Amino acid sequence: MPQSFFPKLLLPLVVPFVVTIVLVFMVGEDWPRNIAPGSGLKLAGFVASAAVCLIAWRFATRAVADRRAHMFAALLCGVVGLMGWPVWSVGVLPSVNGFSLAPAQTVRMRLERTQTSTVTRSTKLNHWAWLRPLAPGPAAEAGRYFIPEQTYARWNRDQPDIVTVTRARGLLGAQVVTGYE
Repeated sequence: MPQSFFPKLLLPLVVPFVVTIVLVFMVGEDWPRNIAPGSGLKLAGFVASAAVCLIAWRFATRAVADRRAHMFAALLCGVVGLMGWPVWSVGVLPSVNGFSLAPAQTVRMRLERTQTSTVTRSTKLNHWAWLRPLAPGPAAEAGRYFIPEQTYARWNRDQPDIVTVTRARGLLGAQVVTGYE
C-alpha cells in the first residue's frame, strides 16, 4: 500500500471542513445562511458527500491493484463520507446557497412561542421562534425559526400575534430567511 492510501480516504471528511473554514475567513457573515424550516439542504449535502467519496476512493485506489484494498477503501470512504455529510449540509451549502438570492417575499405568520437553547459548550444562547403561516400554501412552512437576539427580546416584550418573515430562494434552491418584522 502507498503511504498516502489512508490519508486520501479521509478526504471526504477533511474537504468539507477546509471549505467551511475558507468560507468563514473569506465570506464571513456576508452571505445569508439562515435556512427556513422545510427547505433544508440534506439531499444536496448527501450528493456532495457522495461525490467527494467517489473522487477520494478513485484517487486512493488508482495505484492499488488488490480488489480487497478497493473494497476496504470503499467501505472506509463511505463511513468517512457519512461523517462529512452534516458538514456539507449545515456548513458549506447554506453559505453557497446564500451567495445569490431571488427577489424577496414577505409572509405573514402566527407567532406561537419563543424559546432559547444553549450553544454547545458555551454559555451563549440561540434564540428561536415557532411560527405558523396564516394561509396554508407553498410560501412558507410552519416550524422553528432561528431569530436574532434583538428580535427575540422585542417579540417577548411586545407579544405580537402576527409577525412578518422575509424570505428569498437561494442559489441552491433552499429558502433563506433574510428578515423579521
